[in-house]
Amino acid sequence: MLLTVWSMMLSPVDLPAAVPLLPSISPVPPSGKPPLSSALRPGTEYADLAQAGYIEEEFYLYGAAPAITAAGETLFNAPYITRILVRRPRDPARFNGTVVISPFTWIGERGADWILTRDYLMRKGYAWVGYTLSINKPDSDPKTRTDPEWQPDPEPPNLNLDFMRRFDYARYAPLGAYYDPRRFLRGGLPDAFVPQSQGIGAQLALLLKSNTLDGPLRGLHVDRVYVNSWAVTAQVWMDYLDQGRHQQWRMPDGRPLVDAYMTGKMNWGGVGGEVLRVPRHISDDVLFVTIYSQSETSFDAKRGIAPPRDSDQPRLRFYELTGVPHIRPDDLGTDEKEDMATDVGKGNDPQCIHLYDEPSQVLVDALLESMDRWVRQGIPMVRAPTVRRQGRGLYRDPKTRNWVGGVRPPWIAVPAAAYMVDDETHCGLVYDTKIPFNAQELRALYGNYANYSRKFAAAKQTSIRSGFLLPEDADLVQPVAQPADFRGDRAHAAGR
Repeated sequence: MLLTVWSMMLSPVDLPAAVPLLPSISPVPPSGKPPLSSALRPGTEYADLAQAGYIEEEFYLYGAAPAITAAGETLFNAPYITRILVRRPRDPARFNGTVVISPFTWIGERGADWILTRDYLMRKGYAWVGYTLSINKPDSDPKTRTDPEWQPDPEPPNLNLDFMRRFDYARYAPLGAYYDPRRFLRGGLPDAFVPQSQGIGAQLALLLKSNTLDGPLRGLHVDRVYVNSWAVTAQVWMDYLDQGRHQQWRMPDGRPLVDAYMTGKMNWGGVGGEVLRVPRHISDDVLFVTIYSQSETSFDAKRGIAPPRDSDQPRLRFYELTGVPHIRPDDLGTDEKEDMATDVGKGNDPQCIHLYDEPSQVLVDALLESMDRWVRQGIPMVRAPTVRRQGRGLYRDPKTRNWVGGVRPPWIAVPAAAYMVDDETHCGLVYDTKIPFNAQELRALYGNYANYSRKFAAAKQTSIRSGFLLPEDADLVQPVAQPADFRGDRAHAAGR
């Protein structure tokens, strides 16, 4: 029989299976404007929901959840109230049975996974639920103080519940979660993560998968719940797996609350605490996927951290995406502003002025499709080599100046630029930058634009066959270089 209490005495790996407490929801009253992070609001998360046959609703989610330390110790239960933002097909017949859940990032309440996968999700009939994990601003906010050498200038104003209340007080004044920086530490510093994060995520998954008549997906039947968590908040779900919560917290019939976990662009241990790349207490029914951009790949290589190995039992996959940055302008959250090259005195530095602007979301779409296929059909996800290491660095092909190995989208397989990271360029930007090839370099590689275009088209087909590009997304991937670049029209190149 499954227990329905939270144990305070045993470690998670020793605990019998338990059903989390079922949280409650209530609609958020209208305030006269769309919610924060709404897909109806102009910005990075906008989508034409009506055209796609989707609706968006916001609810308060509230209950009591355990406060857990970074070491996995459960101290006590505490009340909380947060919010969820739901997007789902209007027509139940369009729903594919799967809901994707993701905590909003703490900078601007950004739905990072929604930005990357929204077209795919709506095309395939998924439901999506974003949820808030934040706190009132303490005197020393751990989100900006986990690295004692980092001095933000100025401190971002959009990191916490205070930001949400300034944005829309009528909606977000009630939100609150327990936090005490003296009792919850990570790596000797105040823990940047809400102590109730794991319990809130588990309770949300339970609510969605329980198919209650008055639930946030009422009228739809949920068969599967996937986590798709990006950037630093993905560490919440790594904690969840590493501490054995997947095995501990279950549905009343013993099924897992979550059927698959995708985490992207995060370094577990990068904000304090232990450095791990694979959960230590992973069970056979876990499917865990980690996706790195060039930034995280460089971070690990410089520190001598070996990439994890793929496995079919337990089900683990690790991908290093070349030609993909940690963040793009299209990924920014509400009220988030990041410096460009001109802002840091590097406006004339050729290493700093060209941002990655390729459609990296197509790679995430393909991997999400592959993960879903593994869950529903038992077909293992595609494997990929890691980037070739060279000591505590990464090997660059002397001809193209790009990394060797990893997942290689068409713009890397047939490059028109060298894709760098800030560790190499020292531009001082949150964005990674690329160095476009000049006309002489392009002609030396390809001869002319027609040859380059043919090779690029062939690389797209290779990506499709390899499982890293969906045919439906192929038109989004277009040649990076243009005919003018082969003629040496530098004005054209500088304008991109």
